[in-house]
Amino acid sequence: MPFEVSNYLHALAHKLHLDPDEEHDIIQELEGHLDDKVADLEAQGVNRDTAMTRAVAEMGAPNAVARGLYEVHSTGVWRDVLLATIPHFLLASFFALHLWSEYFLVSLLLIAIAFVTWRNWRAGSPSKWSYSWMGYSLAAPALSWLLALITISYGIWTLLTTGQLPFNVVFFFLLIGYLPFSMWIMANVIFKMVKRDWLLTSLTALPFPFLTSWILFLNWQGGLWSDHAERMQDTDTARAFIFLSMAVTTAVFLKVGPRLLRIGLLTVTTSILVIVTAASLPVNLNVVAVLLMIVASVTFLLSPAMLESKLERRQLGAKLAVKLPDSPPPER
Repeated sequence: MPFEVSNYLHALAHKLHLDPDEEHDIIQELEGHLDDKVADLEAQGVNRDTAMTRAVAEMGAPNAVARGLYEVHSTGVWRDVLLATIPHFLLASFFALHLWSEYFLVSLLLIAIAFVTWRNWRAGSPSKWSYSWMGYSLAAPALSWLLALITISYGIWTLLTTGQLPFNVVFFFLLIGYLPFSMWIMANVIFKMVKRDWLLTSLTALPFPFLTSWILFLNWQGGLWSDHAERMQDTDTARAFIFLSMAVTTAVFLKVGPRLLRIGLLTVTTSILVIVTAASLPVNLNVVAVLLMIVASVTFLLSPAMLESKLERRQLGAKLAVKLPDSPPPER
């Protein structure tokens, strides 16, 4: 394949953000279209180099073509939409029925979600619906990392103020060892998702701010194992509404095509749900505090875009380093 054509197709494929198999079929089709166009121009008497340049130019800018193809091919079928909303509906049901304090049932639910996610991702080309499942699969190491960090901080503070740890020393060091282990698991999965599409990674992260706020609220109420189920049930209706809203958001996300609409949908939904979360808490939060919560949540949700940009710059730098010839030795 001529360099000009391969370079154009590579730039286009890099912006598609579709399933690998689907991307391969599209690139193959576009390559055939370019070959036909070059052959037509050559039949008209145009030399091959000029024909390739004209054929590539008539295709349009790679970003614009990729954007149009993404809008057409990225929308999910109704089967994907239904499967993607199931974990949100399950979490909404757990809160609506006040089952979140039944930790055995919660553990079974998380294990089932993790198993379904693993089966789908094992093949290496996960379906669109599996990204919402991945969000809850990552919730276990993410939230346990947060709880471990809180426990370690509490232990260090108690050690500094009283001279002794509030729990076993072995347990303390196990928690310290768990922090990098859980971070390593999450980082590996997140990097793989961002390489595919940062926007799908943001969809995966949609439940995180609200699960985190719930865990922090539980900790503020006395910890996970305290007898606080009855006191917490006042917020269950709001939590159920939040996860139902996530299900609707996920369905709309998968059915709309333009990326800007998807970004706007995640941003607006997160902002509204943060307000609902703040209003449901039995504490008075001022406007500034709620605005800071919104900014932090939206920034976290859109942070995969910055990670993708950083990875692209690193890849570009590596390619340039390979292509640049070695510097000639200094003259003597």
